[in-house]
Amino acid sequence: MSEQKITRNPWAWIPTLYFTQGIPYVMVMSVSVMMYKNLGVSNTDIAFFTSLLYFPWFLKFAWGPFIDMFKTKRFWTTSMQFLVAIGLFGIALSLHTEIYWQLTLIVFALMAFASATHDIAADGFYMLSLDQSKQAAFVGVRSTFYRVATIVGSGVLVVIAGQLAPSMGFKGAWSVVFMITAGFFVILFLYHKFILPYPKDDKGTLQGKKLSATQIGLLAGGFILFAGVVYLSFLILGFILSLFKIQSPWDTIVSTILLVIIFVILFRTYVATFVEKFEKSQNKNETLLPFIEFLKAFVIFMQKKDIWNILGFLLFFRFAEAQLVKLVQPFLLDPRDVGGLGLTTSEVGIVYGTIGIIALTAGGLIGGYVISKKGLKWWLWPMVIIMHTPDLAFVYLSHYQPTNFILINAAVAFEQFGYGFGFTAYMMFMIMISQGEHKTAHYAICTGIMALGMMLPGMFSGALQETIGYPRFFEWVLISTIPGFIVAGLVKIDPEFGKKKEEPVKV
Repeated sequence: MSEQKITRNPWAWIPTLYFTQGIPYVMVMSVSVMMYKNLGVSNTDIAFFTSLLYFPWFLKFAWGPFIDMFKTKRFWTTSMQFLVAIGLFGIALSLHTEIYWQLTLIVFALMAFASATHDIAADGFYMLSLDQSKQAAFVGVRSTFYRVATIVGSGVLVVIAGQLAPSMGFKGAWSVVFMITAGFFVILFLYHKFILPYPKDDKGTLQGKKLSATQIGLLAGGFILFAGVVYLSFLILGFILSLFKIQSPWDTIVSTILLVIIFVILFRTYVATFVEKFEKSQNKNETLLPFIEFLKAFVIFMQKKDIWNILGFLLFFRFAEAQLVKLVQPFLLDPRDVGGLGLTTSEVGIVYGTIGIIALTAGGLIGGYVISKKGLKWWLWPMVIIMHTPDLAFVYLSHYQPTNFILINAAVAFEQFGYGFGFTAYMMFMIMISQGEHKTAHYAICTGIMALGMMLPGMFSGALQETIGYPRFFEWVLISTIPGFIVAGLVKIDPEFGKKKEEPVKV
């Protein structure tokens, strides 16, 4: 194999790779909300089921070791891109059926799984293909093109759907949008099949020593069984709670806590079972070591000092935002007589999908810069305040329902900037507690818990909003910021963490 195919110019593939990584996430998490709202699905069902779509991102840390064990990062990256393209075509076709609601949810779930797997593989591929200095040099390029994908997905594509809807209806408009996106994704897949390099170290463990069919079956079966039990537990409890209706904000808190307890019990049982059986085994298969080491890393993570404060921060720092994010687009779209702002689909694509994302990105960039100057500890409380107080913008919008388009844009941008700025503290906190042995595994665990913290409150936010109305809901969101202040006060942070190290002056 030629040296050129092994190295490649990073500019030839990093921008497109991370643009490709961003598209399926925004389609599943954001565009799906817009599409279902346009098609008349209730806020309760939209929030509940689209929040459940976080599930693959929540569990991706647990199947990360499988990606290391089988095939190569390049194989997984391109294969998942192909599956996402198939999923996008599937959404376009499903919209023309009578059971589009059920079919599109199933396809979105498969897309979510493919996208989460692609995240693992693409990030690993990035680290294998570049040395440390180039990794640092291109980190800004990665995030920039991921944000561009977000703007294209939640902004440009939403505007296109809004423009097509008057002549085609929303089913036809969204079908065209997903078909166009699928075609573009096929082009990206073919481009990456040709252009992605072949890192010398990109070797799956199975290329060295193979597992037997029985071992593969037991390993995969155990994980699938665990994932299925957790998912069904969440789903069943959610349906049980929905039967009793979400009557108050406190029901949301109780539901979230119950689901967290279920997950902790199931996952710790799963970890203990695999680790103990492996340790007692007389014939330990070396191929399983990456997977077992990951499970051990999870045990070590749970033994960290102040672990309950850490878990509280990861789960509840964004408790308010997890509820807000699922209702912003429905609120902007809903007619004014039911408490919304009555914007068109295209206008929402501009307000939330374009101006809002640009403000979010600007907040994140500035947040990273200021932390590099004085460190995370110094900036933590300013970031907590700046992240949560802009939720007042939606309290104002829901009470006064302004018609001025510029004012609405400014209010949404204000909230999104604050969220982007404050979220930097959350990301830096995850990096901080992942330092040391098992750094990669511990960061993956943090991202999984982060997804859980977004998924659970979001599941019940729609039912709560339909029970108490938009003005009271956004007031509740403001009250929901209190846990974020509490958990921020409980964590301990190294005063020097996050500060950019000064280069020694050469004489």
